[in-house]
Amino acid sequence: MAGSDPSSLLPLFPGWLARWLSRVCVRLPVPRRLAIHWRALRYSAEALGAIEERILISDFAGCLQFLNSRAEAMFGIDSRHARRYRLQDLLPGLDPLAFDASNASVDLCLEAVRLLQDGEDRLFSITRRTLRLIGASQPSGFVWVMRDITREQQAQAVLVERERFWSEVLRAVPDTLYVQDLSTEKLLFSNSNLAARLGYSEEERGGDGNLFWRRISHPDDQEYIWRLLALRGSMRDGTVQEALLRWRHRNGKWHWFSVTEQVLARDEQGRVQRLIGVARDVTANIEHSHSLRDSERRYRMLAGSLRDLIFTTDSSVRIDYVSPSVQTMLGYSPEWAARHGLDGVVTKPRQAARFYDLMRRVRKASANPLALAELGHSLQGQTLHFDCRAADGRTVAIELRIMLIWDENNRFDGALCIGRDISEQRQAEKELRRAATVFDHSTAAIVVTDPGGRIVQVNAAFERITGFRGDDVYGQLPMVLSADRQQANQMDYVHSQVIQTGSWEGEFWLKRKGGETYPCWVGITAVRDAEDELVSYVCFFSDMSERKASEKRIHRLAYYDSLTQLPNRTLFQDRLHGSLQLAARRGGWVVLMFLDLDRFKPINDSLGHAAGDRMLKDVAVRLASCVEEDDTVARMGGDEFTLLLHPGGDRDEALTRAIHVAERILASLAEPFVLSGREFFVTASIGIALSPQDGNDLSQLMKNADTAMYHAKERGKNNFQFYQAEMNASALERLELESDLRHALEQRQFVLHYQPQFLADGHTLTGVEALLRWQHPRRGLVPPGAFIPALEELGLVVDVGDWVLAEACRQLMAWEGEGLQVPKVSVNLSARQFADGRLAQRISAILASSGIAPNRLELELTESILMQDVAEAMRILDSLKQLGPSIAIDDFGTGYSSLNYLKQFPIDVLKIDRSFVDGLPEGEQDAQIARAIIAMAHSLRLSVIAEGVETQAQLDFLQAHGCDEVQGFLLGRPMAADRLAEREL
Repeated sequence: MAGSDPSSLLPLFPGWLARWLSRVCVRLPVPRRLAIHWRALRYSAEALGAIEERILISDFAGCLQFLNSRAEAMFGIDSRHARRYRLQDLLPGLDPLAFDASNASVDLCLEAVRLLQDGEDRLFSITRRTLRLIGASQPSGFVWVMRDITREQQAQAVLVERERFWSEVLRAVPDTLYVQDLSTEKLLFSNSNLAARLGYSEEERGGDGNLFWRRISHPDDQEYIWRLLALRGSMRDGTVQEALLRWRHRNGKWHWFSVTEQVLARDEQGRVQRLIGVARDVTANIEHSHSLRDSERRYRMLAGSLRDLIFTTDSSVRIDYVSPSVQTMLGYSPEWAARHGLDGVVTKPRQAARFYDLMRRVRKASANPLALAELGHSLQGQTLHFDCRAADGRTVAIELRIMLIWDENNRFDGALCIGRDISEQRQAEKELRRAATVFDHSTAAIVVTDPGGRIVQVNAAFERITGFRGDDVYGQLPMVLSADRQQANQMDYVHSQVIQTGSWEGEFWLKRKGGETYPCWVGITAVRDAEDELVSYVCFFSDMSERKASEKRIHRLAYYDSLTQLPNRTLFQDRLHGSLQLAARRGGWVVLMFLDLDRFKPINDSLGHAAGDRMLKDVAVRLASCVEEDDTVARMGGDEFTLLLHPGGDRDEALTRAIHVAERILASLAEPFVLSGREFFVTASIGIALSPQDGNDLSQLMKNADTAMYHAKERGKNNFQFYQAEMNASALERLELESDLRHALEQRQFVLHYQPQFLADGHTLTGVEALLRWQHPRRGLVPPGAFIPALEELGLVVDVGDWVLAEACRQLMAWEGEGLQVPKVSVNLSARQFADGRLAQRISAILASSGIAPNRLELELTESILMQDVAEAMRILDSLKQLGPSIAIDDFGTGYSSLNYLKQFPIDVLKIDRSFVDGLPEGEQDAQIARAIIAMAHSLRLSVIAEGVETQAQLDFLQAHGCDEVQGFLLGRPMAADRLAEREL
């Protein structure tokens, strides 16, 4: 080992050998150079034994080579026997990768391990270094250094815990603590993010904090902030700079902050380098302070503006404040009133004595909190009354309430006294007593309700008139007294009148407790207080039964014929005058008829007046049966009668009505009259005048009707004549038309035309609609509007309708025999057909005789037919559906059918009326209605067909919106059956 440093070999020797070598080196003489090396070796051995760390040397496989004395003591292993052990056995938790020889050149700091030492859990750090001997080209093992870091870890844990504790403390502080470096304008520390507390994000705050705070500062504080920033650099140590600033929260609200700053550190030149500051949100304090100040101002203003007199006492119950309202109430100044007290204004000493006695009780109880609290509780329900003399000599009645006051420490602080002028109230009480006397002794029934209309009080007359006791009606609405529901519904109108005008009077029918109804004159008044708030309703009423009976007798004597009980000349003329005025306003036509019996005089003369009177009564009954309820039949005198028909909409309607009424009258009088057991016959001559054509005023119209009546007598009696010749011509023409219609069916003058129906594509035939036409031998082809209403009036529509059904079914089979495929035929049913009780049986017979499939027949009905009697309509429709035809509603949208009933009817098709198709596609309302009908029908699983399609634009619109079928002039006009067969469909 020549040339090697002995000290470098020392670690290779066990401890005992190193100590032995050290002693030998001292005793044996050695060369100087070798002595130096051995001395160094001895020093190294001593150093290894003296250091605190545990040193272990192992080969790459972990076999131990050496342990220093600390390691020997720790593991209980003598270094001489170290080779018996592996490091993995001593430290089983050591990472196996630490023995990887491929990274032997790298020093590693391994994870600390815990070992039990002398009964105490200790923590050791482990460092691995490479062992490379001097002169060796390759490392020979690892040096492991173990250091006890238990106390360091404990100290560090204590430090971390302390830091966490103070950090939590600082975070819990509601104020914002911060440290700022003035040289860099950087925030070095802050226990909370003040910007975040004001609702701002880091992006909104930005990098320049000073710019951000100036931006959100109140405009009035800008100059103040510049001055504060400028004074920062000249602050003295130990002094505090205080400021009150406003910063805007992100929600727009201003927050007040109290900011205090002082010097924390200075640089080498003595300039202020760091500041420590505290920012406290004092918004609530300032707002509370402002609120207290405002409240105090408001309360003083309130006390000064109240009409009530307010005065207070101190804890010794001496008056220390009197409100300015004493000047308004009594005419004295507050100072004068406080100086003279109650003795100066109260006129009755006993009243003042009661107040002073009460104040002595309060003063005596002030030393005993329990007694004082009991006295204060008793004062809550007490009032004192004073008759005071005002400065101008008036007597003012005052009601005084007293309350005890406690301070914030719940100690007695005085008394609060509130006096109210009740002079008007006393006067009102007197008036109320007088009103109560009137209420109790009134002969009219009086009912008082609350603002909601519920009865709260009735008088004795109410109980006498109605039979109801007060307990029977209290809490109920006045409608409980109404005679019927219809009048109860009128209460809405009455209520609106009372609200608008304050009162209402009128006639009403009421009922007594036993159910008897009687007329009353009713008055209702709304009672309001000084603030115009509704307080109650007062209703009075009196029984008008006797008065109404008398008026009725007088009215009947004045306006009705005593024999026939028909209106007399006076009442008739009044009604005629009213009808003429109404017709003039609305453009209507009035029909006036004069009737005179032709052979009445001989009967009256031969049988006597009694028999004549009986005949006149019978004539009156027959005439009344020939007109409607809103028409008027009157007796003008003798055997003359007049009839007034209610105004018609146009001339033709009035003319037609007059003809039919006249015919019914003549037919009615044709029946014999039985007088004294014998039959007698009379006829009548009727004259008819129409307004405005025959006159606009009453006298002219009556004169012309009378003239027409004499003209009828000249024509042989037992007939009717119109005043004007052209009207007679029209009447004659109408009679001829009706006469021809009676023979049209039997003479086979009716024909059917058919209008084709297509799918919405306009090409695919789905059926035809049968349309009735009258081929008159002289008039030619008569349009439907000219004769179908007459069919209805003559009662022929049922027979003609059956013929239409039979002919349409027969034609469908004829087409089929000719090779023309028409899927179905639609036939319209009239109201009289539908209401006829045997409709289903007749249709069943027609289907059986024609041989067509029932589903090829479609029956069309209008909405108005179905809605006349819904229950009966459903029954008839059910019977028709059982036969197999489809049911369609014609002219849908023009009627008033309920959708609730519509979904219940067993129908298959809705036909959109042509009035809605005409406006398509430009008319917005028509378009909306058409779309709605289509959507509704499809939602009910019904088909939709639109009639009256005359343009391509209409067809395109209907096709685009899902209409199923169409018909109209664009696709085909109504045509005869043979022309339909010739047309290419």
